[in-house]
Amino acid sequence: MKKFGIIVAILGIALFITSNFFYKKTSNAVDSSGSKEIVTGPNGSWTFKLPVFAGGALFVIGLVFLAASRTDNQHHDHLI
Repeated sequence: MKKFGIIVAILGIALFITSNFFYKKTSNAVDSSGSKEIVTGPNGSWTFKLPVFAGGALFVIGLVFLAASRTDNQHHDHLI
C-alpha cells in the first residue's frame, strides 16, 4: 500500500505539471461579468483543465494511501 501511494502521488504530480503546458489563458474583453480569462485547450476551444484537476486529485489520493500505510495496526491493547 505504501508503494502504491507513492506511485499514485508521483503520477498525480507528473499529470499536474505536464498537462499545464497544453493550456493557454486569454483575456475576455467582451464579457464584463464573469470570467476575465478564458482557458483554451490544444485545439483552441474553450475548455476546463480536467487533466490538471485529475493530477491534483491523484496526488491527494496518493498522500492518503501513504498516510494510511504508516499507521500501526498491530497493537490491540483494548482486547485484553
